Amino acid sequence: MDIEQITGQMRQQILAADSGKLIYNDFGKALPALRTTALYGIFKAMPKGRLMHAHIEASFDMHYMLALALSTPDVYVFLQPETPAFRYCQLAHKGWFEDGVIPSGWVLLQEAVAADPGLKEKLYEMCTSRTDDIDEEIWPKFEAIFDRFKAINNYRPFFEKLYYKVFTDMAAEGLLGVDLRYISQTMFEADGRRLSDDDYVLVLRGIVEKVQQKYPYFHVNIIYSYYKGVPAETVPSRLEFARHLQAAYPDMFIGYDMVGGEDCGKDLLYYAPVLREAGVPIIMHAGETLDPNNRNIEYALDLGIRRLGHGFNLYRYPDVEKRVKELNVMLEVCPLSNQLLGYAPDLSKHPAGGYIKRGLNVTLNSDDCAIFDTAYITDDLLLAYLCWDLSMADIKRCLMNSLCGDTALLSLFEEQWAAFEASIK
Repeated sequence: MDIEQITGQMRQQILAADSGKLIYNDFGKALPALRTTALYGIFKAMPKGRLMHAHIEASFDMHYMLALALSTPDVYVFLQPETPAFRYCQLAHKGWFEDGVIPSGWVLLQEAVAADPGLKEKLYEMCTSRTDDIDEEIWPKFEAIFDRFKAINNYRPFFEKLYYKVFTDMAAEGLLGVDLRYISQTMFEADGRRLSDDDYVLVLRGIVEKVQQKYPYFHVNIIYSYYKGVPAETVPSRLEFARHLQAAYPDMFIGYDMVGGEDCGKDLLYYAPVLREAGVPIIMHAGETLDPNNRNIEYALDLGIRRLGHGFNLYRYPDVEKRVKELNVMLEVCPLSNQLLGYAPDLSKHPAGGYIKRGLNVTLNSDDCAIFDTAYITDDLLLAYLCWDLSMADIKRCLMNSLCGDTALLSLFEEQWAAFEASIK
């Protein structure tokens, strides 16, 4: 039997055993059992191409991050009711606080866990998201999670340990690299000294160079980002910094994006006059919405973009879909994210399966795997295969799409894929 027959039979058996349709309706809860299957082992071993849609602020192994925080000296946790300044269960290194003075309500993490071992599970619960969290307040709850680990992750020694682990784990999972969205972060040292925005990029580059000693092909691109919903007059300063990144780090910087809830009250038409003068490539989140009147994908195309983050509601506009296909615009589809943020309650009805079958340029991605507690890409690939009735050839095509025509990477990927297929018996 070939790989299509072998994996097809495994899929039939898994779906037949899933009488409650948990795989379709709550993939996260189905994952622990799926990870014990032979099919999951095949997908884990699969060459993966590149991860095209991930946010550095939430792309790591949450269990590892929390364990690292617990083993790092001078890490504090806020255990009082939330205030305008601090989140319940927020983590921070001492250097984050002004003049090293620890405000009321913060306690040493190691001492807090020693006094209450159950706190480790509470931290995990407060830093991750599940389908049980979905309601009309899902976006505020989702965005609050980022605040809980932002301060600890920007402590430079912590950042270096965490993201060396991230990138080596990505490479071990079969990825050839990753495109990371990032918003300006204030990295700091143990003594409280703040580093510059350029220092942030240089630290990141140093980590990548260290990873490349083991995985020479692994490369990280950065997409500088800002928030949707902000006044348009605040965007030019961000674009100015994006142009600086393009000039200073042409080997890493690839574009500018605007992220956040799509239904924020300000569409891309509002930002269009500013974005037309960007002077850098625009790579835009658009269509991550259930609003039938949201035309952000169309507005993004009018800005000349060639990559769309999510593109979920494209199916509502056949004329726009035709343009996307004719222009070969890449769709950065994030299926598990779409379910966990309430856009796809039944994954078998997710529109991206149709996009793939209609020949659009689709890539599959994880978005914010730390918060969703998913693999960097394996879980989303398996989801697409199980829920959308795809072939392994479809999966391979999505992975190859992520290489953007790079002949060297395509050649490497084809070698890896041939060896992978030969290993499937």
